[in-house]
Amino acid sequence: MSNTREHISEIHMLRAIGCLFVVAVHVSGSFYYAHGEKFNEITLFINQISRFGTSMFALISGFLLFYQTRFKGFNLNRFVKSRFTKIGLPFLFWSVFYSLFTYFVLGVNPLVSGEMQFLTNFIFGNAYYHLYFMSIVFQFYLLFPLLQVFKSKMIWPVLLVCSVFINYYFVKSFNPGLFEGILGNILNQRAFLPSWIFYFIFGGFLAYFWEPLYAFSKKYKYLLGIAVLIITAVAVREYKTVGSTPSNRVTNMINIPIITLFVIGIGAQIQNVKWLNSFFTRIGTLSMAIYLVHPFVLYSFIQIAPDFVWKTSLFPFVFGAILLGSIAIVKVMQLLPLNHYILTVPGAKKQQMNHLPGKPATMRINSNLQ
Repeated sequence: MSNTREHISEIHMLRAIGCLFVVAVHVSGSFYYAHGEKFNEITLFINQISRFGTSMFALISGFLLFYQTRFKGFNLNRFVKSRFTKIGLPFLFWSVFYSLFTYFVLGVNPLVSGEMQFLTNFIFGNAYYHLYFMSIVFQFYLLFPLLQVFKSKMIWPVLLVCSVFINYYFVKSFNPGLFEGILGNILNQRAFLPSWIFYFIFGGFLAYFWEPLYAFSKKYKYLLGIAVLIITAVAVREYKTVGSTPSNRVTNMINIPIITLFVIGIGAQIQNVKWLNSFFTRIGTLSMAIYLVHPFVLYSFIQIAPDFVWKTSLFPFVFGAILLGSIAIVKVMQLLPLNHYILTVPGAKKQQMNHLPGKPATMRINSNLQ
């Protein structure tokens, strides 16, 4: 078994996949604009299938918090200090950075709609198009202490079912237009937590039922692989039928758990391929930092890239350039003093672990990244 209470290698894999998906969404979006605001079959497929990424990040954020408190307990002061340092300060820094970037580079005044609208946009992660996820996570942090009353495993299936209905209602049925003023503005935000709550709760469900779900994933990994192919085909039919779909579309409440269990199921096979395991570990460790910096890297690339690079056949090259450029920026920023206040990157600790017979030894890596 490739996990301990300190480290679960499959979570690095999931985090890496989520990161790669998010970058792919934005890179494919650049091809959309480069082609006269049109997708072709390939770039549309990449853009839509990659929209699994944000929901996967939400699930992982929930899992890591609940898994940690399941074994170590919950301390409110420690929780507030940890989350403020690891998420709050980076969110604040990058919101300010992208607000200034928008004003001085893009020539758009963030205050043009008034101070109250600017404040609302800032809080809900609208300083730039990707920061809304950080706002969602922060809202979940406000809810998380209240969820500590649900420590019994038996209550978690009930919470999961409730979260399905809440998430479905706020995505499909809720009409924020019925509310006016600042309340209506808040309820209309894509970063409004109830529209994402299922993924955090499923993360908690996975944390409390990790052992049986881990065993299930290993036993039925081939069936889960077939299920992933099916949901991919259904997702293609979905966007071909209804058009572009958001990252929190209701079908993702089926898609994301299946993908998650499948990745857990094939985790050992990935670990056996050293270069692939190393790649996923590196991307997983840097995933949130890559998430924060990659839009700036992408914008810079667009400004200097010649027109011919936007051929669809060169998508892998552009994607690789953005990914490597983001990693390079992160590595440079890690040389700065106090960089841990602006980048969310866990420290790595190599320690010898108990090596179970027939199982590969793994490296313990601090998994406190949300």
